[in-house]
Amino acid sequence: SIFQSEKFALLRLKIEKLSNLKSDLYELETNLDTVIFDTFKEFKMSEILNSLNINGAFFEFLNDKLKHYEKNQKSKLESLEKVLQSLKNQDANILNSFEENLEKIEKLKQLEMGLLNAD
Repeated sequence: SIFQSEKFALLRLKIEKLSNLKSDLYELETNLDTVIFDTFKEFKMSEILNSLNINGAFFEFLNDKLKHYEKNQKSKLESLEKVLQSLKNQDANILNSFEENLEKIEKLKQLEMGLLNAD
């Protein structure tokens, strides 16, 4: 990383030295511009740009993988939602059947009581 190199450490020292000098704001800005631009000229910008390009391609690859993963997860979630809805419908049908059976049992009990009382 360029921010861990000796050149960057030297730049930090130069900036710190400039900030400790008693100078007006315009002079400080001019000196900072000079120091920063001169230091960055020493960096191997083509290597940095190449590294950024590699990183960009890597992030594009990761982004594609993430989109694929999200698509798969969305598909799985939709499938689970369909299964849950089906189970809810089955539960509703079972509940209705149970209630209908309870009503039939109650009617059968009434008929049984009626037959027992008819004797």
